[in-house]
Amino acid sequence: MAVYHEYIIIGAGPAGLQMGYFMEKDKVDYLILEGSNRPGNFFTTQPRHRTLISINKIHNPFPEKEYNMRHDWNSLLCDDDTLRFTKYTEELFPNADVLVRYLNDFAHKNNLNIIYQTYINNITKFQSAMSGEDRFKLTSKEGKEYECRVLLMATGSRKDLVPDIPGIELADTYSEHSINKDEYTGKSVAIIGGGNSAFEVANHLAANASVITLLGGRQVRFAWDSHFVGDLRAINNTVLDMYQLKSIHSYTAIHPTRIEKAENGMFEVEMYSPGLHWDPPIIARPSYRFDKLICCTGFGYVDLDIFSEKCKPATKDNGKFPVLKDNWETENVPNMFYIGTAMQSRDRKAASGFIHGFRYNIQTLYRLLREKYDDVLYPTMELERDAMAISDHIVNRVSVCASLYQQQNFLCDVVIVPEESDKKPINYEELPLDYVFSKEYFTNQTHLFITVLKYTFGRHGRFGEVATKWGVSPDLERPECQAFLRPSVSYYHKGKFIGEEYCSESLVLRFNVKNFEKINERHNFNRMANFINKHTNISPGVHYDASLCKSEEDYKALFVRLDDEQMKRLPSEYFEMTGDCKAAIMHLRKDPDVVEG
Repeated sequence: MAVYHEYIIIGAGPAGLQMGYFMEKDKVDYLILEGSNRPGNFFTTQPRHRTLISINKIHNPFPEKEYNMRHDWNSLLCDDDTLRFTKYTEELFPNADVLVRYLNDFAHKNNLNIIYQTYINNITKFQSAMSGEDRFKLTSKEGKEYECRVLLMATGSRKDLVPDIPGIELADTYSEHSINKDEYTGKSVAIIGGGNSAFEVANHLAANASVITLLGGRQVRFAWDSHFVGDLRAINNTVLDMYQLKSIHSYTAIHPTRIEKAENGMFEVEMYSPGLHWDPPIIARPSYRFDKLICCTGFGYVDLDIFSEKCKPATKDNGKFPVLKDNWETENVPNMFYIGTAMQSRDRKAASGFIHGFRYNIQTLYRLLREKYDDVLYPTMELERDAMAISDHIVNRVSVCASLYQQQNFLCDVVIVPEESDKKPINYEELPLDYVFSKEYFTNQTHLFITVLKYTFGRHGRFGEVATKWGVSPDLERPECQAFLRPSVSYYHKGKFIGEEYCSESLVLRFNVKNFEKINERHNFNRMANFINKHTNISPGVHYDASLCKSEEDYKALFVRLDDEQMKRLPSEYFEMTGDCKAAIMHLRKDPDVVEG
């Protein structure tokens, strides 16, 4: 007889444990199936060089636990404060072995319902004769059978993805290449790939290899510019530093097109290289030889071999990701969801590919599952029917919460203000932005306010393309023309966008305190209250003082207007700026005496 549970989770990595925690807490009928003999088994071998790129910052300027979760990228959500990853190590970038120990403790202390050494190698779907419902049947390679109504795939990275290049099978892969540095001493090494895994390998070998050539096939995308944690992180870019300082190792955007084994045992790699100065331009195909060749071109998150044709999920990006709806349900297989790092299928801008992002996605998904399958309504709270009360709630929440902070412009809070004067506003937290816009319940509302945190570097034309050009204070009078991460509240009337208001930037991302003297600490609260009142008239006739400073004297002390002579001494770039806003870039004030006094 097959073992039945309402919910079955495949995988006891961080995602499976996080979903299991919520289900165990509410005594939901669930089971976690894990192919190995421990939780978090993936991290016993990955990353290969053992240093996590997830931040573990313990010492922060504010005491709230929620605020500090913004800088703790490895903890799972849990009521037990002893299960904070920050209590396990003080290293900013910890060793992966610590995460393995943490996940083991998390599973055991929360008494999660896990069956180990159960590798599922066949999944099919059938209609139950008793209930008439569709069910999933899962069969392990040992022949044991399990059935469920809802299937949650928490299987993480399933395999190395390799490009379609003739001869690519000759290369080692990221997951299987030797990490013994002695094998690379004095050798020439080619690494195919331009992301974190490729640079991680290059950094590991930088001291031993004679020449490292990274074949990225594209321009490097830096996390400090894109604000996407999956792009190249500074901790992995040592080889770029050496490259630009003429220390032999290099990065090139050239594409490999063919790989062969030469007679001397070396790898002969043919390249695709444009010659743009030829008339007409040409494509050159030079070949180079390397002692070692490693392919580090990312990972796939779907193993189609374990699914029958009845429930094979659709994929995209050459099979890398499952195609998911806005609630993370697979596009073509009802009642099957992907959780964990595969959630980045819908989010390549925030942090869904990392624990600090998908832990909040999973919390939201759990609430959606309970509403869909168990008739437990998504949690909401009522707010006072007053513009300032709503503003206070929004500003105080975005000043502390970690979910909207980590999942910028992906998860949102929603406030519905009913037309009826005797009804209170309703607040929803941490819904996917796309999900809100797909539901008539939200798009039919007369007064709908959506809160996200987001960047707006793009408003500054070409000067917004490189975030590292920015190194000065924001334009305090124009929150809409500031660029760094900050709250945005948008107003929609029956699904139509009407307007948007921002809080002013804050270096420490606190919008309910003043960042320096002479600033009106109620500035953000008052701006939001006026914005809410403008569109709803919920507090008739009331307008709050939203001035930046408390007094005219403070204003004059902070801001000095340039005269004509000082304007002439501004760099010409200031006048060349395009875009909705002008950018206060680092080299703009090249003359320290532009503003005197």
